[in-house]
Amino acid sequence: MHTLTDLPAGTPVSYHAGPPSVVPPPRTLALGFTGDGREYFRIWVVNLLLTLATFGIYSAWAKVRRLQYFDRNTTLAGATFDFHGNPRAVLAGRILSVLLLLAYHYAFGFSTTFGLVTIAALLLAFPLLMRGALRFRLGNTSYRGLRLGFDGTVAQAYLTWLPPAFTFLAPGVLLALNPGQPWLAALPLPLYLLWPLMHARIRRFQHAHLLFGDQHARYEVKARRFYRFYLVSGSLILVSVVGAAFAAGITSAVTGSGRVAVMLVALGATAVASYVAYLLMGPYLLVRVSNLAWSHTSFPGIRFRSTLPAYDFMSLQTRNALLTVLTLGLYRPFAVVSVYRYRLAHLHVEVDGDIEAAAAHVATRAGAAGDSAADGFGIDLSW
Repeated sequence: MHTLTDLPAGTPVSYHAGPPSVVPPPRTLALGFTGDGREYFRIWVVNLLLTLATFGIYSAWAKVRRLQYFDRNTTLAGATFDFHGNPRAVLAGRILSVLLLLAYHYAFGFSTTFGLVTIAALLLAFPLLMRGALRFRLGNTSYRGLRLGFDGTVAQAYLTWLPPAFTFLAPGVLLALNPGQPWLAALPLPLYLLWPLMHARIRRFQHAHLLFGDQHARYEVKARRFYRFYLVSGSLILVSVVGAAFAAGITSAVTGSGRVAVMLVALGATAVASYVAYLLMGPYLLVRVSNLAWSHTSFPGIRFRSTLPAYDFMSLQTRNALLTVLTLGLYRPFAVVSVYRYRLAHLHVEVDGDIEAAAAHVATRAGAAGDSAADGFGIDLSW
């Protein structure tokens, strides 16, 4: 039997009873989806028919059913998510969306002053509405009885959303104010060179202010990293357009078609190029931005890792688009499910210890107030 004198020199001694504490290694948890396309197809059809029968009013209830279906079939460590949103809040948001769109399109038809006042009101309201939409969506989503949340401030919302809103509205306003000088609408185009920075700020606003109970998210990504994604996607568009123009030129030269036929071929090639560019640019940007943003988002003891492959995801989206067109839209619910499941399969959660203990710790600190935290979050602007 060893005594203290038997221990080698410099050996640390603990005078506390019990075995030494061992920190468990991090666990990587996978998100899963238990739904399927056929089941969601039935929900989608009923939602569509009731929305048409009620002239769009039921679309708010349809959205809540859709979100509940996907959240309640999303699993993490044996537990599912849930959505608790009020359809009336969604309906109010959709009515407001329609009113804002009508105001934007017809404001200058009444008078220049009314148009400028309307645009100013849109610029002032848009950041508040986008912040409210995030608070509504996250505040009404729960996991293991804990509500998620969003605590971005009004000032941060204006700094985030005013620049892209102004960039989007400026060409139309200049054209409405100077209908005889259409070239003025091109003056704000240089602002689009800053679009990657605006996109980066939007993602920061979305990720850096996430809440899980009382835990705040951490998000650190350099905005300049977004430029690479836009350069690659812009190159894909350029290649598609040049390829379509070359194909149209070769076709007209070989067939010797007339002027009208050449114009039709050019229009067809342009349409195909635009669609190909959309299929390439959209999925590529989504993959690269999602991987970057989620892989740099974390909570205390919880980290995310997104590993979406760009080429495979673009192939999936292309196949879904073709099948949706060939089935006259009936494949749409199957496409939505396949994309959702694919994205979840490439999003992993790394936890120090276990997620059950982390959730229990957050629940103890957050208290009962978290259960009703989303009640006054206002309306939902998103579609």
